[in-house]
Amino acid sequence: MKNIFIVNKASRTGRAADVWDELEAYLKSENIEYEAHFTAGANDATEFAKAATSSGQKVALFVMGGDGTLNEALNGIVDFENTLYTPLPSGSANDFVSGIGLEGDALEILKRALATEEYKIFDMGKVIYDGGQRLFGVSSGIGVDAYVCLQALTSKLKKFLNKFGLGSATYGLLTVGDIFTMPFSDAHITRWFKDEVEEKDVKGTIFAAAMNCRAEGGGIPMAPNAKPDSGYLTAFYAHDISRLKCLTLLPVLVAGKHEGKDGFDLLNFDKIRIQMKDKMCVHVDGEHVGFFEDITFECIPHALKIRG
Repeated sequence: MKNIFIVNKASRTGRAADVWDELEAYLKSENIEYEAHFTAGANDATEFAKAATSSGQKVALFVMGGDGTLNEALNGIVDFENTLYTPLPSGSANDFVSGIGLEGDALEILKRALATEEYKIFDMGKVIYDGGQRLFGVSSGIGVDAYVCLQALTSKLKKFLNKFGLGSATYGLLTVGDIFTMPFSDAHITRWFKDEVEEKDVKGTIFAAAMNCRAEGGGIPMAPNAKPDSGYLTAFYAHDISRLKCLTLLPVLVAGKHEGKDGFDLLNFDKIRIQMKDKMCVHVDGEHVGFFEDITFECIPHALKIRG
């Protein structure tokens, strides 16, 4: 089985280069054969993953970077049955690695993965929108949730905080401002879960997040009870409350105590469609994909084999 590495040395404002040096030194000291491919721009990780998983042979795919790089690689995997996927965290948030319960730093995860062929199987999510679709490991969302992610991609604040290892705090700080500036939208929601269908109209949708893991945005527990091996996803959406009330509820959200609060709803689902009156910003694992008014989220159960 080939060991193939996809490496984003630019993650965490370039500090990930030191992480790779440490991993490479270990691989060489243990005489482990491997191939390494280094990303230089958008979608490089996707193309590398496609090439690595298209042979029909078993492959150990190691992906080093932040949640965006991990998502790109996930969307490049052609043959999930024959791919053992190992995420090696080197970003500022690392929500996927935390969400699936991998402990330790990138080197510790690498050592555990190389020491066994055993793996665990996790769910993935899929978001479908006008003109495309993408898989996600952590979450996909619309509204303020997504607009914060868009801003964080180029945020000078995030680059500054990354220097002190505080990059994940960017998401919370940006959220405060966006609650008072982002437009909200009425929506019609259709949910499929365990062979039942439910429809409802909601007013003033602030955001909606489809969660595979319990937390996003650097550890904010949007769906505290979500488990990435449950066989379904959890939607968390905020609606029909004032901007001020939404702001005052943020500490409750950060503490993971928001279930049952007026205007904050949690729903488990196999598939959910959100049709909005107005276009809203959409993200996938923190990466911006555009502005849309009709979005469908689906669970792909028990599809991703992870070692580490």
